[in-house]
Amino acid sequence: MKIKKTLILLILGMASLVLIVGCSKSSSGESGESNGDKSAASDWPSKDIHINVHSGPGNLDTAIRQLSPLLSEELGVDVIVENRPGGGQSISQTATQTAPADGYTLQSKTSSTSFGMAQGQIPFDPEDWSMVYSLQKEPASIAVLADSPLESIDDFVETMKNDPGKLVVGGYGSAGFMTYVYYQLQKIAGFEGKWIPIDTTDKVAASLLGGHIDVAVMTPSTALSAVQSGEVKLLGVSTEERSENYPDIPTFKEQGYDVVEVLWRGLSVKKGTPKEIVNKLHEAIKSATQTEEWLNFQKKRNQENDTTSPEKLDERLANEVEGRTQFLKDMGLLNN
Repeated sequence: MKIKKTLILLILGMASLVLIVGCSKSSSGESGESNGDKSAASDWPSKDIHINVHSGPGNLDTAIRQLSPLLSEELGVDVIVENRPGGGQSISQTATQTAPADGYTLQSKTSSTSFGMAQGQIPFDPEDWSMVYSLQKEPASIAVLADSPLESIDDFVETMKNDPGKLVVGGYGSAGFMTYVYYQLQKIAGFEGKWIPIDTTDKVAASLLGGHIDVAVMTPSTALSAVQSGEVKLLGVSTEERSENYPDIPTFKEQGYDVVEVLWRGLSVKKGTPKEIVNKLHEAIKSATQTEEWLNFQKKRNQENDTTSPEKLDERLANEVEGRTQFLKDMGLLNN
């Protein structure tokens, strides 16, 4: 992974060098770089903005497509959403990293991104990015069909301990937030079990409802209509305290399993994007997410807004990668 990243960064560095030389010729004095950034920010945006989404249809894609026209209205240019799934997010992220750091190409990020970085599946680090905004946050859950004999996390854990092959457990991705939650539960509860990766969140709900998996580790919104209708029951959620959106569902923690994690979904830009542009993007998205249309969308999907600043989001991503890396090492799932 390190070699692969080095090659990618070498190519990007050469491209950046050309841009730097060009910029230096058009500016003068010690404050030339700052003046260039301010000039770029004052003219931005003057053309279409593209958002690269690292997944196919599902919660993330739905949220960003809901945001797109609202953000377009705020900025006065078209905001085009492009799905680039595959490679454990590396395809989408590489596409964004090969584009100029000018605020015209945004990259989706989620809690699964930090896990992919920790595992080495994504050839970039937190330092390669500037976070812009976190659009949503919600917990993970353990979900089963309504007629399942499992009624609690205890029931699930005991079944896995006694007969690990009895239940087929799955969720979105081979490396991401859901696998991280599942690994944590395995470590705390002391059981082992296989994981069935599913390539989109929409298919997670279909797989559970179709009987292809017995247990789904997923966000509640993944199968929200089925949860609300009673077709799917949640054995627990990963919030610190009971969620306002799911007040009748006990937390993992109150059932004796100290797994507290929240999935966030957000947007970033390539490191080196002028700070003024990052701030403009943040404020534009903030305005878009305060509209009645967005708030109704969030309420309908049981999502919470997240107004964390770009600086704090950068810290969050870095801290998550560090914590997940150590966790994987402790589990023996990552070489030193």
